Amino acid sequence: DEDLVEGEEGFRRGTGRGVAVEPAPGGPALRSSEPEGVFTSAPLQASAPFTHVGLHWSAGVPANTSLSFEVRTSGDGSNWSPWTTVAVESLPEETPADEYFGALVYAGGAQFVQYRATFRTRGGASPILRKVTATLIDSPGAATTSNQLPTTAVTDADSQRTLAVTNRGQWGADESYRFSRRGAEVWPEMFVPTKKLIVHHTATRNDYASAAEAAAEVRAIYRYHAVTQRWGDIGYTALVDKFGNVYEGRHGRGEGTGREILSAGVVAGHDFHHNYGSAGVALLGDATQRSWPMSGASGPMWETLVRYSVFESGRHGLRPLKEGKTTQTSDADIAASDFLRSDDLWSNGMRNVSGHRETNATACPGDPVMALLDELRGAIHAGLVDTSRTGVSLRNTAPGGRETTVNTRITYEWTPEPPESGWTLVGYEYCFEGWYKPIRSYDIDYRGGYTTGDQPRPQWTSAVATTTSASFTPTKPGHYTFHVRAILRNGTAERRSAYAGDHTFLVQ
Repeated sequence: DEDLVEGEEGFRRGTGRGVAVEPAPGGPALRSSEPEGVFTSAPLQASAPFTHVGLHWSAGVPANTSLSFEVRTSGDGSNWSPWTTVAVESLPEETPADEYFGALVYAGGAQFVQYRATFRTRGGASPILRKVTATLIDSPGAATTSNQLPTTAVTDADSQRTLAVTNRGQWGADESYRFSRRGAEVWPEMFVPTKKLIVHHTATRNDYASAAEAAAEVRAIYRYHAVTQRWGDIGYTALVDKFGNVYEGRHGRGEGTGREILSAGVVAGHDFHHNYGSAGVALLGDATQRSWPMSGASGPMWETLVRYSVFESGRHGLRPLKEGKTTQTSDADIAASDFLRSDDLWSNGMRNVSGHRETNATACPGDPVMALLDELRGAIHAGLVDTSRTGVSLRNTAPGGRETTVNTRITYEWTPEPPESGWTLVGYEYCFEGWYKPIRSYDIDYRGGYTTGDQPRPQWTSAVATTTSASFTPTKPGHYTFHVRAILRNGTAERRSAYAGDHTFLVQ
């Protein structure tokens, strides 16, 4: 792997229209004096062939202006691929590198790369481009035509649902990427119960021809996230390819052969301020292209997206549709709640099953995927047929509704939704999850509702069926969420209700 870096000297070797290298804060930089300026770099030669290029850049982009990029590649420096638009994957505030990062572009063993930048200005204000880096990654796929990969069965202890997952070892994750040169884990695992499921696409190529090539795409994304963007791991909770393979994403509890696979509630890095308390599933490919493989609610990619979503929603009691709804006939039927972001701001009325663009300014996961989210919500509800697809209705009696101060008593009251035929209510479990994240830190302090240790789990309290309330008095600031779920019995089978009641408070 290799980084080709362009600054002032490189900019002067390129060609442009309406752009020039000019003095700027921090040193000379490229800017435009025209409404639209275009800069094309000189061809950049790598020291060895590469399969993927990740373009990232340091720039200032004033309001109402824009800076966009395209790349193309070549094996010999003469015959070039078509220009490919670079989708923005991460903003400067989302990475320790403080740069814009584009999604990976497939290069297929090229040895040259060239980029083109388009500046759109307004009112005399222009983007200022200081540095461009082409990170070249070589992640070839094995020579095989099989569409299947080895899998490991992951079972949710509560529901006994099982999901076949290609774990990190099976898709070839280099676990050394997770550690610094001194041996410290760059991004230690933290755990917050999942309240939202967010769907993404990776904005990478659609024409991977086998499962081995798909796994190579996942390895390239992992390297780009963990090393280039300095996250220390892949950002997604899980990924799904067009052949129907589901890949374990973010590393979870434990190390080595006995570690936990697809850990519940592990904090990933897929949606900036929404990472703490959400799971992010990424569809492998670019849904903005005509070659997108999932054109409707059928086929291997769709079926596996549904299976994963049922598994993830089921183990967290996540409700896709509003209480009492079994199908969606309008947006009013979609389950939603206010989500407390990690920066202590609220995403009001955030849907429990969302597309990435609903929380951030992005095209992700693409129009074709957004058009299927209604069907996905219905498919999740239908997929939970092996238990009572009911939950618990919850309300709180604390002043303020969702924000309060330390040492204020919070009381929750609940009522069970009627169980489905054959199921009988026998009790409840509840948990008052509490944690605190300093604004300038990725780490959290656990403040209640967890087991002990560095990698804790939610700690549930059992209650008899006649219990209908619980009270808590937080003594420290933080994010606090009350969860309650019904325990139901059908003959000898005992299960948690499909859906939990939950409510979050910001305690200051």
